[in-house]
Amino acid sequence: MTARRILPGLALLAALGTVILAGPRPAPSRAQELERELVANLSSGRVLIAVTKDAIVVGTTEVRSEAGAHPPAVILMGSKKIAILLGATEWVTPDSSVPPVRLDVEFPRIVNEASGTKHLGATEGANDLELMGIAFLERLRVVAGQLHRKVEFGPDEPLIEIVIVDYVDGYGPEVWDIRYRVAQDAMRGDFWRTRVLRPSYDQLYPPEKGQPKTLIEVRYPQEGAGPGVLDRLRQNDARLVSIGNSDPRMTQVVQALLNGQSPKLLGADTAAFLRAAMPAIADADSQLSLGVLYELKGMDWIIEPPTPQKAEDKARPPGAPTLRKKNNQ
Repeated sequence: MTARRILPGLALLAALGTVILAGPRPAPSRAQELERELVANLSSGRVLIAVTKDAIVVGTTEVRSEAGAHPPAVILMGSKKIAILLGATEWVTPDSSVPPVRLDVEFPRIVNEASGTKHLGATEGANDLELMGIAFLERLRVVAGQLHRKVEFGPDEPLIEIVIVDYVDGYGPEVWDIRYRVAQDAMRGDFWRTRVLRPSYDQLYPPEKGQPKTLIEVRYPQEGAGPGVLDRLRQNDARLVSIGNSDPRMTQVVQALLNGQSPKLLGADTAAFLRAAMPAIADADSQLSLGVLYELKGMDWIIEPPTPQKAEDKARPPGAPTLRKKNNQ
């Protein structure tokens, strides 16, 4: 299988049989299976989140880790909830009539269908977050289950990561990180069964008692991402220091973030700081998004995210990286 760096820093290899998405298809020979390759394009970049006194500020920056990569996929899930998808969101079989799979485009439908539905594998009394996680797992298993060569995954490296930002009635603001990891079983020869494991659910906000309430940053892929915004502030990064010194409100934002006191800030002030800071930490041509999520009036976009579009099936761009190890090419 060919893919654009599904996981950071790893020489991965995999092979794809026919991706069966729309109904039964004639099964190719095993030789044909191993020759057919799949391109997986990443949604990669940084997600920046600050929970403030009156709002949740959410920003994203694109990291073009490989040719064909996408910015983080930002999806509104109602007036009080946002989902940001990172990782292998687009799966393409070049030179094939099989349409590309855009998991970011499918995500709202999957979640809507999961609402009020008991999914196989969900625990008794499962909440909306688990129902959503299991419903997406079912779809992801169909796609990733077509990998039949050995792949080298780190123990904590996800295939796909979903950041959920929302207000919960009677509870308040929360941020979750849902991560989907992969395991493989040797079946025969060089034929492997690939399994997507049950997702992990990590609550990023509110933090554990006594932990700072500050800027949250999620990066995909981790390798080569460089220091985060808080690290840069602590290291007196000249560009961010200049922004912090440009206005008393910006100075207040910087100090509150460094002191773990983001709930003392106003959303508008925090968004103004991130609006100035994100271009300073991103590539010159990086696509950005920035919005302020208010509990009562919903999302106020400052920079609207690009709308995920269904990709046309296209040939693999020249020089796109492969998941095959060099000695298997």
